[in-house]
Amino acid sequence: MSKSLLRKTLLALAVLSLTLSGCGGKTPAATQAPIDAAAPAATEAPKPTEVPAAPAAGDEKVVTISFITGDPASLNPLYMSTWGEECAAELFLLPLWNIDDDGKYHPELVTEVPTLANGGVSADGLTITLKLRPEAVWSDGAPVTAGDVIFTYNMIMDSANTVYSQYPYDTYVESLTAVDEKTVEIKLSGVYADWATSFFTGISRVLPKHILEPVYQKDGTLDNAAWNRLPDVVNGPYLVTEFEPGSHMIFVANDKYWRGRPKLDKVFFRLMEDRAAQLAALGSGQSDIGSYILGPETPDVEKYGMELQTSPNGYIQTLFFNIDPATAHPAMTDPNVRRALALAIDRQLIIDKIFYGIYQIPATYWHDTPYDNPDLKPYSFDPEQAKKLLDDAGWKDANGDGVREKNGQDLSLRYVYIGGEEVNDTMVVTFQQMLADVGVKIEILPNTQEVLWASYGDNGTLALGGYDITHWVDGMWYFPSPDTSYFLGSQIPTADAPDGLNWFGICNEQLDKLFADQAVEVDPQKRIDMFHQIGQIMYDETYILPMRNDQDIWAISPRLANVKFSGVDPLMFIYEWDVK
Repeated sequence: MSKSLLRKTLLALAVLSLTLSGCGGKTPAATQAPIDAAAPAATEAPKPTEVPAAPAAGDEKVVTISFITGDPASLNPLYMSTWGEECAAELFLLPLWNIDDDGKYHPELVTEVPTLANGGVSADGLTITLKLRPEAVWSDGAPVTAGDVIFTYNMIMDSANTVYSQYPYDTYVESLTAVDEKTVEIKLSGVYADWATSFFTGISRVLPKHILEPVYQKDGTLDNAAWNRLPDVVNGPYLVTEFEPGSHMIFVANDKYWRGRPKLDKVFFRLMEDRAAQLAALGSGQSDIGSYILGPETPDVEKYGMELQTSPNGYIQTLFFNIDPATAHPAMTDPNVRRALALAIDRQLIIDKIFYGIYQIPATYWHDTPYDNPDLKPYSFDPEQAKKLLDDAGWKDANGDGVREKNGQDLSLRYVYIGGEEVNDTMVVTFQQMLADVGVKIEILPNTQEVLWASYGDNGTLALGGYDITHWVDGMWYFPSPDTSYFLGSQIPTADAPDGLNWFGICNEQLDKLFADQAVEVDPQKRIDMFHQIGQIMYDETYILPMRNDQDIWAISPRLANVKFSGVDPLMFIYEWDVK
């Protein structure tokens, strides 16, 4: 697996574990019923969990945010790999720029985002010039310089540092040069359409050379630097003053932040044990903000008088179909059968009754972005049309047992998924009933994440094609970049290339060419047009069935003001948050 895919695949797994995954292969109980149109699926109230107390505010403006992502393994962005770590980094380390929900770029360490129009990007797209903000300084007063940017790049690329990923620098960057103290020139080895969403932004941020270079010179690596656990010199709106693993992190306002002192005096990150602990903290008022709220939790959150705010993050829950003739049920190789399956599933009912109506049905994998084809609408729920398509494809119930067959083979499909979680199991059982209504039998085969997500070389069930239908939450790995290699023919895993991630058997030359062309297209509108074509092909072939979007949902106390989030850089606006 390439390093770029590894980062976002692990992030997808982390998000999946927060939403619908379980830790065991529990088979749904025989008495478990699918949802119906009468009432929401029952959910068990969370058991109270002891919540550590936040610091007393006194006259200070203090906000407490709860996270359920576990302890940060490092506070050095070179070693970060999770969403929670990135959220923490946004308080104390700046990227070159942030990106809001409307796709607007907000310069942080630079005066402007490089473009062809302002001369920051060369005509051939191979040279990018960064002009650093004169007023940007570290918390000890030292200026942020071109040397910091180049030092950060060198530390990423030095094999002595066991950084999380060298991508995309190892693939696309030829060199970095300091033109002067505040100007950096990046030379690319080839045209790279996504440089603006990858270079020193998002989870990739600039390090203080004057603090960390002596550590590197002494130890030969940054792996064990004390700064990694408690960064004492930073350039963001807040300083890190305390990190207690398993409990909390404390940030205090940075007077030297280039925009000026932020409005909040202190931000308290509460590291929660589980979802029940977060709900208990929100209900008691000990947390002002809850992260990644789920549909079944919304009634409780609203009962607490909290506001819900959503941000698109490029992730959707998708039904993936195995269409590989060598491993899939023969019916799955027919796009009309796949379309019939899509028409037989009432996605809106599932969203309304399992997820309390808080999600939307996507038409394509690039939902709610400019890359989403506006001419396409989600497949409708039409079981009668589904039956007709199956009849026309030759799958008919000739013996009256309720299951269609063709050439002596039943239309019985293997549904493999991560089992053991009530909402997940209920959803799959509901799929089973909906598809049974049109004569399709579903064999439910729950398993563990470790088994399902193992590589081809490690006998992973999905990689080996041991399924017909599956689902998980995934999406745009470098959101808002639309690029993905999931659907490339070259990514189909084999014994010679076991790390491929096209576990679906999709092999479409036109699709492959469009994906290759968009990756080097620097004209934004032309690239959007290419993705509209990609979406059309995938829609017509019904390669996948997007179930629902999976946007970030935050719970916000009514005592707060000016709170705004971004699905790209979640806490980018925290410098302007306030207390009423």
